[in-house]
Amino acid sequence: MPKSLQQIRQDLKVFEEKTKELALELNILYSNYLKSLSNSAQQQLILACYHICTQIYPEQFLKLSFSQRETLQNNLRQLCQEIQYEIEFHSETSSSVLQATVKEQIVLLSELEEPSSKIDDSEVDPESQVLKIENPEELVNWCKTIEQRINDTLESLSKKANNYLQQAQIISPNLPPQLLEMAFKAEEGEVSAGRTPNIINLLVETNRETKEKEEKSESEITRFSAIQLQLSEIVFANATLSLKRKEIRKGLEKIKKIHQSYRQAQQEYARVEAETAWRSSWHE
Repeated sequence: MPKSLQQIRQDLKVFEEKTKELALELNILYSNYLKSLSNSAQQQLILACYHICTQIYPEQFLKLSFSQRETLQNNLRQLCQEIQYEIEFHSETSSSVLQATVKEQIVLLSELEEPSSKIDDSEVDPESQVLKIENPEELVNWCKTIEQRINDTLESLSKKANNYLQQAQIISPNLPPQLLEMAFKAEEGEVSAGRTPNIINLLVETNRETKEKEEKSESEITRFSAIQLQLSEIVFANATLSLKRKEIRKGLEKIKKIHQSYRQAQQEYARVEAETAWRSSWHE
């Protein structure tokens, strides 16, 4: 027997209550996860840069003077502080976004683009405020936004690290940024066996001119290596972070199932409502 509109409304209300509970749970999980991710990302960045300078391009690194090495290392340390700010900033703002309506979320998320837009800690208290997200789709979108911003942040920081290494002429300054961008996209999310964590290797065909009776151009394959912070590799390297990531995956699976059931209930409600409207206006 088909459910009545009242019964379906009750079902929708149950899904909305479950969504509110899961929203608070995910908010806490992400907050803890992002703080751990920040620390691990800093460690992995320094390890990757160390490997580039001492194992892949040791000759180029040894050409630097003591002050030049200090400058490079200071730049990388500052970049680590930027990692902490960028990633933990998502943790601070996620509570505020989660407690906003859809319209308010658009404004808050746009503020994330401004590095100077800091959220006062006194304004963020997820346990004392009533979460406004009830629609599972809104919570799904919130999670997607956090995940996308993590990947965007890691990509941006990788580019900055490579720029510092190119300025120091550790990595060839002739490596086209467009080529590196394409390589990042191709390798995104993939972990190759034998690959050094958070380092990407490229084989690039270059032209070499030889001076003989006539100038000829010969092609040769040149190997380049660069920094590419990968979320999967950062998580894999830290057992505690891996456990936190698994908890988030469980939460994401829960909201996925709730979202599917909610959509089915919405569709059923629309059909029953349409049937009721048809009968109300039908006259023999």
